[in-house]
Amino acid sequence: MSKTRDVALVGMSGLVGEALLNVLDEQDFAFGQIHLLDTEERAGGRPMLKGQSQRVEVLERFDFSRVALVLFADAQLAADWAQPAVAAGCLVVDACGAFRHEAEVPLVVAEVNPQALEGARQRGIVACPDAQVVQTLVALQPLIEQAGLQSVTVATYQSMSTQGNDEVEALALQTGRLLNGQPAEKGAFDKQAAFNLIPRIGEVEEDGSSPAERRLADDVRRILALPQLPVSATCVLVPTFFGSAQVMQIRTRDPLTTKRAATLLRKAPGVKLLDKPAAGGYPTPVSDATGSDQVWVGRLRQDSFDPLSISLWVVSDNLRKGVALNSLAVAELLIKDYL
Repeated sequence: MSKTRDVALVGMSGLVGEALLNVLDEQDFAFGQIHLLDTEERAGGRPMLKGQSQRVEVLERFDFSRVALVLFADAQLAADWAQPAVAAGCLVVDACGAFRHEAEVPLVVAEVNPQALEGARQRGIVACPDAQVVQTLVALQPLIEQAGLQSVTVATYQSMSTQGNDEVEALALQTGRLLNGQPAEKGAFDKQAAFNLIPRIGEVEEDGSSPAERRLADDVRRILALPQLPVSATCVLVPTFFGSAQVMQIRTRDPLTTKRAATLLRKAPGVKLLDKPAAGGYPTPVSDATGSDQVWVGRLRQDSFDPLSISLWVVSDNLRKGVALNSLAVAELLIKDYL
């Protein structure tokens, strides 16, 4: 019989909380009793979980000693309540980035570096990277294991749900207004987002990069334990509601044909290969990735001048695969090996 532990999920009112509930409702994890928590003004709802209506309890009145593990779906709540949970003896999974860049906190993609969890007890907190990092590394890991890695260049095409519920609602409002012949209101954006592309996520820094681009590059290096790896990222916000797409070019250490790369990707956990572009066989965020548990890969191409360079197209459901499934898998690994 597999080991189970009682857990608490904190921050159920946002997009991440909703994604976590959806996955928990559909799949079985090594969890005993699940407590749903939110702030007093947001608690009291009764979402369905495994066919039962379950009340969202008040976070401020919850006794963390009742559970072994706490998963945070809201960055501000994690910043405020992770330490009390650790003090009560819990392990904490930060699914939302509050502790992502603290050097002593393990940063983990379940399929890529589960060994990093060995340091979990020292700090009591494990962080999960941004969904873009999860998508990038799940696709790259089987290729890296075979051929090594010299550099990564990635352009991300991110839906509004990567930014939050306010941006999703703002895109819907702009789209509706424009389709009805009315001017778009910028709302959550500094430029029109509907029917447009915004090649900047966050303020531009002195070197011309955005925080999202710098974080993606830094986290890829950290998780792969390759601190000197050249990683170039361009992050673009696109007028879709859910899902993320990426164009990646990698330069491997050893030559790797597209045929061999396809075989490796086909066998990799968490990856779905769809690479028959002439017949329309390529994945898209809406048609394939949204609602899917896999990172989808297609459009494999070898550089005709450089046998070490391969390009690929990668899509995934940023909320489901990039956040919910990864954080729940990390929680399950902690229960299995460290609780």
